[in-house]
Amino acid sequence: MKKQFFLLATLICLTFIIAACGNDEKAVEKKEKANEPSNVNIALGHALDYLGLDPYANGRENTTLKTVVFESLALETSSGQFESALAENWEVSEDAKVWTFYLKKDIKFHDDTLFTSDAVVQAFNRYMQNKELSRRLGIEKVEATDDYTVVFTLTRPSATFLTVVGSYQTAIPSPTGFDAEGKFVEAIGTGPYKVQSSTKERIEFVANGNHWRGKPDIDNLNVIYISDASTMILALESGEVDLIGADGYGISFSEIERLKGNENLKVVINEDASSMEWIGFNLYKGPLSDKNLREALNYSINRQEIIDYVYEGYATTAKGPIGFNDSIPWVDTSIEGYTYDLAVAEGLFKKAGYTEKNEEGYFVKDGQALELTFVTKSDRTWKPVSEILQNQLKDVGVKVNLEVRGDDIVRDLVKKGEYDLVSLGSMGKSNADPYYFFQYYFTSTGTNSIISDSPKLDQLVRNVVMTIDHEKRAQIYNDIQQEVMMNIPGAFLVHPSRVTIMDNKYDNWKFAGTMDPLRFVYALTKK
Repeated sequence: MKKQFFLLATLICLTFIIAACGNDEKAVEKKEKANEPSNVNIALGHALDYLGLDPYANGRENTTLKTVVFESLALETSSGQFESALAENWEVSEDAKVWTFYLKKDIKFHDDTLFTSDAVVQAFNRYMQNKELSRRLGIEKVEATDDYTVVFTLTRPSATFLTVVGSYQTAIPSPTGFDAEGKFVEAIGTGPYKVQSSTKERIEFVANGNHWRGKPDIDNLNVIYISDASTMILALESGEVDLIGADGYGISFSEIERLKGNENLKVVINEDASSMEWIGFNLYKGPLSDKNLREALNYSINRQEIIDYVYEGYATTAKGPIGFNDSIPWVDTSIEGYTYDLAVAEGLFKKAGYTEKNEEGYFVKDGQALELTFVTKSDRTWKPVSEILQNQLKDVGVKVNLEVRGDDIVRDLVKKGEYDLVSLGSMGKSNADPYYFFQYYFTSTGTNSIISDSPKLDQLVRNVVMTIDHEKRAQIYNDIQQEVMMNIPGAFLVHPSRVTIMDNKYDNWKFAGTMDPLRFVYALTKK
């Protein structure tokens, strides 16, 4: 009996010892796991143009990745406001011609050199060598009044100066990243991540432990280029990448609902209100020089059908040239836009002189069928959108011939006026201020003007950039929007939602925009 009791006691002791050892091993394993660096692999759907991240060079790589490494004086938030970044605060003179920025102190570049006003002055002197950017900045001179104060004197009043200074376009690199001749050597910034290695398909970043916001939660950020949308989705499902849709490319809308059912994934809907798809009309030659016909086309377009069949519901109907409600800065909410109303459209076709149809069902005027050329982009949304529009207009009696072209050719044809309809986007229309959008498309000096003969719009757009007072600017923007709608320069179609899908072990993803989508990547965390 004593022997049995002794054996039982020994077994119990051994059990506790084994359990204790197991617990110790789990504790060690847990501690080791906690000390492992955290990683995230983000896939982009477009090519990285070249290597190096030269902040003064052009190319998709720079616009997409610039704000990972470099930072600007201010930061445009997702709501269209500005908060401090490298500058603690700033002030503007009453005439909007002198902007003074007071820099944060004790910020260091990645190579441990101090960030001071000298770096800002050198950077902007380089940016002013870019003809287009220099025109937008309108800087007469930039000077450092001390180590942490920079004063910009402009050639003209500019209420929109901050939208450029607070963007990826004017991020501040370290002077030590360039040689004595000013040639780019190394990407050295103040940003949340440093470049570790790069190839044409993959760029690896490591967290900046001395960042002024504090070290990012994610230690290693890897950005991977995957051109094919199906391959990208497979990479996400297999765990090869952790996040897709960062740049608004690469996710087929038809796949989103299926991916929602994957318990390991999280779907984030970003209603990017600044983004808008629209078609421009040729106001100056061809059938669409008739305003009645332009308005008839607007009433003939079923925008909801486009949202349902192309965007799978992930879009909002556009109303005017800025946005669809007052959650979007500067929107004139009195603009109701166009409804789908074939009865109204028919009356307008008649006013334009189209009262009969031929055997094919197309409107005829003076013996000529109503036939339009639609110059459209070849991307994965514009192609089906164009085909739906072609069918919708065919049903009402308008023949539309599609010409699918690359972006550069589309822009060139707009400049030459060789189109009837053309697919367009939101060039220059940030959440913070739509000034450059209006200047680009609706003034006589615009790069791709759809309206180029309106002295009233020219003056209004000049006034809005020279006016600092918020209420006065709001009224001018209302006047601009009303004038654009009066001209009927096109059909404003939809505001697409941007969809990001990621492994559910990550939190705090914030979409920024298609130009610099990783602007807020520093906030990403891992559970």
